[in-house]
Amino acid sequence: MSNFLLVLLLLGVGAIVTERIQWLGRYRIPPSLTMGLCALGFFTALPAYKQGDFFVHLQSLPREFIALVFACLFLQRTEKQQRVRRKFSEVIAEVSLVWVSVMGQVVIGLVGTILIYKPFFGEPMAFASVLETGFAGGHGTAVAMGPLLTQNGIAAGLEYGLFSATVGLVCGIAGGVWLIHRQRRHAHAETTHDAADTIAAIDLGKILTALALVAAAYWLGIFYKGIVEYEILPLIDSAKLHNVRLPLFAYTLVGGLSLQFILRLAGLSHLIENQIILLLADVFLEILIFAGISIINVRLLGQSLVPLLTLFALGFFWNLFCHFKLRPKILPVSYSFELGIINFGMLNGTAATGLMLLKMIDPKFKTPAARVFAESSAITQPFIAGGILTLVTPFIVSNIAPYLSLILYGTLLAVWLTLGLWLGRRIERPSPAPKSAT
Repeated sequence: MSNFLLVLLLLGVGAIVTERIQWLGRYRIPPSLTMGLCALGFFTALPAYKQGDFFVHLQSLPREFIALVFACLFLQRTEKQQRVRRKFSEVIAEVSLVWVSVMGQVVIGLVGTILIYKPFFGEPMAFASVLETGFAGGHGTAVAMGPLLTQNGIAAGLEYGLFSATVGLVCGIAGGVWLIHRQRRHAHAETTHDAADTIAAIDLGKILTALALVAAAYWLGIFYKGIVEYEILPLIDSAKLHNVRLPLFAYTLVGGLSLQFILRLAGLSHLIENQIILLLADVFLEILIFAGISIINVRLLGQSLVPLLTLFALGFFWNLFCHFKLRPKILPVSYSFELGIINFGMLNGTAATGLMLLKMIDPKFKTPAARVFAESSAITQPFIAGGILTLVTPFIVSNIAPYLSLILYGTLLAVWLTLGLWLGRRIERPSPAPKSAT
């Protein structure tokens, strides 16, 4: 308990520092990033402290807290008017854009690994999945992917994934804030007012109820994981499938969705307070990011620093291309920028980063962007950006011919791009604002 309280103390100090230092607050730098980098510097300069109880405790946190974050993700009440406002084609168009963006990250990794990183730097083919692991997946996926990358030839698989996620988080925050300023959106004053209203509406009973619901979703996830791994997988006569285990967060996501469905059937949906659930998810994510950054072993990154940084640069420019060029064609809706900014934050870090950026321009969630993103996640998350396809990518690219892997992922990219462009041409475009008389 003392070690966990020390984590909370450090994050609290980080929050105070962020409030006091103007540029940290202006660019929405999360306390977890600030204090995580400080802790990383401390453990790098004084590696003897990695043998202590506190560092061991930090190593155990990411796996647990990513499961809690995903338990919150779908444990939110959907209002009836929100359901009516959206069109199925818009959700599928968002799905297409996310698939195109993520498959592009994998294809970039494959092309770079085949042509440069493997022949000139000696990186294994599994290196092709590092970009998606950290950028689209985030720190939780990086933790889950660490052993899988190690099994496929990357000895420092955990460090590669966490470094990718950390660089992606920085790119997501800095790039997202730049995109917002570029659009000349100013919603900081509104955000402060909304935050005060939200806090005023929170009471102890609601917080305890929300914690209980998150705990129930978490334990449902553990129950589902036990059924799949001990009852279903043993019936499958395939050695490779026995070696592939989905992380706990994949099951807690289903647990949150199941609990929401059960409460709706029982007429108890009113027990779900969306704002509190989102607040808890933010807290869990802060703890996860702090711990994930703190445990990176910088010394293991030295020999691959050039391949990693060039790969991340290519991935960041690809995400910018998706935002500026593909988003307007696939999602020509009135809330295209709001949805695009969520995607940009997610593709460069985490969904929470994208939602944080959204709050800067749409603090009251007046647009359906957040809900469209959440509903599309039900289709994308089980497969990519931390889903099944992400988890098996190191095995695929390591066990089949490199160019065959490139054809496979290139085909997925082409199919989703074609579908997205086709849907984009059929979505009703917003009417241009009338020009004022001069």
